[in-house]
Amino acid sequence: MREEFTRISRWIPTFGKFHPSSRVVTPGLFGLLAVLLSGCMTNQYNFFNYVNPNGTDMYFKVPNNWSDFGPSMVFSSGKQKITPSQLALLESGEWANVFYGQRKASLTAITGIFSAHPFGIVQATKLTPAQHDTFSLSSLRTLLLPVDPLSKTNATSGASYSASSYSEFVTKSGMRGSKMVVRVKESAGTTSVLDQVAEVDATTNWVYLIGVGCSAACYSQNRTVINEIVNSWSVRSK
Repeated sequence: MREEFTRISRWIPTFGKFHPSSRVVTPGLFGLLAVLLSGCMTNQYNFFNYVNPNGTDMYFKVPNNWSDFGPSMVFSSGKQKITPSQLALLESGEWANVFYGQRKASLTAITGIFSAHPFGIVQATKLTPAQHDTFSLSSLRTLLLPVDPLSKTNATSGASYSASSYSEFVTKSGMRGSKMVVRVKESAGTTSVLDQVAEVDATTNWVYLIGVGCSAACYSQNRTVINEIVNSWSVRSK
C-alpha cells in the first residue's frame, strides 16, 4: 500500500533524499505509528502534542496564522486523496506534519527550504532492524539532507551544504541528539538555510526531528519566529 502514495514534493524526506533537484520522492525509510496529534490554540500559536506507541511525547508550536498540513494531506498524492483506511495503514509505519509561513498556502506549491516563506516539517521514525544497526550521529545530520554538512564531501548535484552552527546533546532519558543550522548554496548562487534538531532514543529504535528553513533572505527576516518554533520542539521519553 505504501508504494501507491508517492510523496508529493521535493521536501518530503527519506533518509538522505532531501535535495533541490528532487521534485518527487517516493516513500522510504521514515515511519511512525500515529496515535495522537492534538492542537490547542492561543492568541499567537497552535500547540501540538504527539504521543507514539511507547509513550514518548513530542511537542511543538506553530504560529496560528500559518498553514498547517497533517498526515492525511501530507500522504495524499496530487488529486488522489488518501482514504481513512489507507491513512490508518500508513500510520502504522509513517507520520509527518508540515507547516508553512503563509495563510492558506497550497501544499503542492511549497518548495521546502527553497521557499520565500518559512517551511517546516516535524517527523518521527521507527527504525528498521538494519537502520538500528547502522544508525549514528552522522545519520541524524542526513535525515533531511543528501550529504553530511560536517563531512569533507559536503556537496552534491551542484549544491553545497555547510553547517554554520552545530552541537550535540544527551538528555536525561538517554536520547542522543544534535542541533544544527545549515546553509545550502546552489550552483546558481542562491542560498537557503535549514535549522534542524533531531534525536534518537537510547535504544536506537525511534528518531524524531524538526526542520525549519527558507531562503537566506526569508530566514534572516523570520529568524525570531523560526527560533521560537525550533526551541518549542521537545521530546519526552519515558
